[in-house]
Amino acid sequence: MPVRGPTWSCPTWMLPLLFAALLATACSDPEEVQEFVDAATAADGGDGLSSDGSMNDASAPTDGVALAEVEKGLRATFYDPLTVQTIELHITADNLAKMHAALPDRIYVPATFRWGDFELKNVGVRYKGNSSSNPNAKHKRSFLIKVNEFEKGRRLFGLRRIALDNGVQFGSLFSERLIGDTLRKLGVVSPRSNYVRLLLNGKEWGVYVNVERIDKSFMTHHFGDNEGLLYKVHLGGPGASLELLPDAKAYNGAFAAKSDAADGGFDALRDLCEVIKNTPDDQLAKTLAGHLELDDFLRSMAVFVLAGAFDQYTGWNPHNYYLHRPATGSPWTYLAWDLDVGFADNAFGCIKVIDEWSAAWPLPRVPRPLLERILDHPTLLARYRTFADEILEAHFRPEQLGPRLVALYAQIEAPLKTDPFPPVRVTVPTDTGYPSILASMKAFFAARYKTARAQLDAPAKVPPAKPCQPGGQGPKPGPLKEMSPTDLKVVAISEAGIELSWVDNAKGEAAHVVQRCGGKGCTNFQNAMGLMGDDITKAVDDKVMAGMTYRYRVYAVFPSPGGPTGSGVSNVVEATAK
Repeated sequence: MPVRGPTWSCPTWMLPLLFAALLATACSDPEEVQEFVDAATAADGGDGLSSDGSMNDASAPTDGVALAEVEKGLRATFYDPLTVQTIELHITADNLAKMHAALPDRIYVPATFRWGDFELKNVGVRYKGNSSSNPNAKHKRSFLIKVNEFEKGRRLFGLRRIALDNGVQFGSLFSERLIGDTLRKLGVVSPRSNYVRLLLNGKEWGVYVNVERIDKSFMTHHFGDNEGLLYKVHLGGPGASLELLPDAKAYNGAFAAKSDAADGGFDALRDLCEVIKNTPDDQLAKTLAGHLELDDFLRSMAVFVLAGAFDQYTGWNPHNYYLHRPATGSPWTYLAWDLDVGFADNAFGCIKVIDEWSAAWPLPRVPRPLLERILDHPTLLARYRTFADEILEAHFRPEQLGPRLVALYAQIEAPLKTDPFPPVRVTVPTDTGYPSILASMKAFFAARYKTARAQLDAPAKVPPAKPCQPGGQGPKPGPLKEMSPTDLKVVAISEAGIELSWVDNAKGEAAHVVQRCGGKGCTNFQNAMGLMGDDITKAVDDKVMAGMTYRYRVYAVFPSPGGPTGSGVSNVVEATAK
């Protein structure tokens, strides 16, 4: 049955047909079930359809609270952690070809979406994330479904977007679930998630993680309205470390506005950075607590270091997070995104989580002004360590994590048998299938618990040295000159970023790395983009500032027993962003 109309998520006459299937998962308490039924009864106003199939105005529930409860129940069912949902997408061959031809740009094309009895035509679908942007990638690609891309104002029981993650990074299909579930158990606001079996044009397309998208619908559900500020940091840039910049406009290089209020600028964000930098030590604990959901952030710090979630603000690169502030003012809330990196050690041959990311001093890279102020403050450091100790024992003992991992695998073991893509992580070439993935994650659980327990029991008197500092960050160019990429070119410069292409001369490589430095004639190249897979020949740097000049070079990366080994570098090209 189609979902019609720009205002209501589904015709009210259809709701009673769904309740038998929904009540068991939407409500667990008998009183909640009765409240749900009462809400449905109040909302149901007849068949609700006009002769042309659209919804009559008279059919709209007069009790907005009742409709909100119905939609809340449907969202709870859609993200029920114990259910593997089935989603169908129908995309024409021409539109699939357009999506692929546009890569590395990710464009929306029209599609039909179906979940159970809910069908929406003319939704927008595009590939999602860096791992899905490489035209030559052979692994499963992530999808983002935008309900209102082509029909403005339309919602699916309040949702604007549906994010399907491919689960091919270090954390496989399990990291997002394990970390997110732990955060929510601790009372930290975090996207809900479960698993999805995807059918694309009637064909099995694999198992995905269905992750609640952080957008204005998320704001309404978790914070009561979408009137506040919401900013996203995706790939980092000036200000992503929450350093104080001279001008609020400069934060536009790292932060993207994701709410109407945030479109007004970055002044409030700069004010937060000024509080972090300039608040006197004797006022810091009280002042920070007034501007930030501080205890939730301290708990998140502990979860990320214990899970090895190094792709967050608290880890090696300050990105993959949102900041939300309600319309009424502070406090800000840190919202983690892209938690598919976790429970893996020695990533890229450099990120040694177990030995070098101390649970007692969780500061792997600098600058991180917020982390540095917290860890330099005796009261806040002690509070963090108390949380870390409690969380380690309550959630990260191997005998707890192991059964949780096995239970998640049991949910998807059957649909994985028809997943047409290889059962491996593209970032871990040694994988031989899901049994090996589970074994390596269980080994991480045991080793991480052991080192974290020792670090918290006997913290060093001074912070340990920071691993992977610039100059020693991740893979490096190496001696394999004959495998070096050649003919690096700037293909296009637009508002979307700087597009590069090169000739791939490598055989058996695991990835290509694009290095970048800023300024005319600069030579201090740093790894900027890691592109997993073989036969990579294109990349787009979309985290650039207009008017800034950048220089680029590329090298290939090969797996070896001693860690990743690099080829020689390509020629250098220079471009000024628009």
